[in-house]
Amino acid sequence: MSRRTHVYIVCSPRPRIGKTLAARLLTEFYRTSGRPVLAFDLNPDQTLLAYLPRFAVAADVRETRDQMALFDQLIVPDEKSKVIDLGTGAFDRFFEILQNLDFLEEARRRNIETVVLFAVNPDQLSIKAYRMLLQQFKNITLIPVLNEAFVRGFHYRNDFPAQRAVAVPLQIPLLSPFIRSIVDTPPFSFSEFRRGLSDDIPEHLAGEMHSWLKRAFLQLRELELRLLLEGLQASLHDHEQI
Repeated sequence: MSRRTHVYIVCSPRPRIGKTLAARLLTEFYRTSGRPVLAFDLNPDQTLLAYLPRFAVAADVRETRDQMALFDQLIVPDEKSKVIDLGTGAFDRFFEILQNLDFLEEARRRNIETVVLFAVNPDQLSIKAYRMLLQQFKNITLIPVLNEAFVRGFHYRNDFPAQRAVAVPLQIPLLSPFIRSIVDTPPFSFSEFRRGLSDDIPEHLAGEMHSWLKRAFLQLRELELRLLLEGLQASLHDHEQI
């Protein structure tokens, strides 16, 4: 049996709250570990593609042909992780298609696990969208993402509850403004910086960047381990039912 493939949907109904940064970190986490990954940029300005031109492709869901091209790639159990940077304007349409296709169940039959990383924001639109996902997709893995640059000190648990043990929130640490300005300028690469192939960060600030990246990647590694454990438990349960 092939290894489980993961499809990560990084999303929010609100713009400019660090969604693309989370998608970049996740994609480069897989790059750093030398594992195959493909990112899909569903933003009109193709921001993710500007950062990761070799590991991301532009995608759309406005036309039926584009929808088929995207979902045909997502449903392939090729052991290549997929990361979707879901543009704000495509949020409602994407999840409508996901539901109409019964994508989650079909994906599970092919040993593909869908994980939604929801960038939280303390406004009613975000809270309503999060609850909609919980209600419409009962078995979805829905994980809050807190970017400290936007929601520092926000008490999110009541408005963005975790529905399963695997859904431990991810926290993107705060960066100093100067480093953040460099990180936010394409084509800055986290994986190239970590491998010593980038000198964009001044030497006297490199320690802060390494510490920040280590903390972010550690959380992603722990998420991956939780997903693996949950998958093993599900497989054992299915085997016992036979």
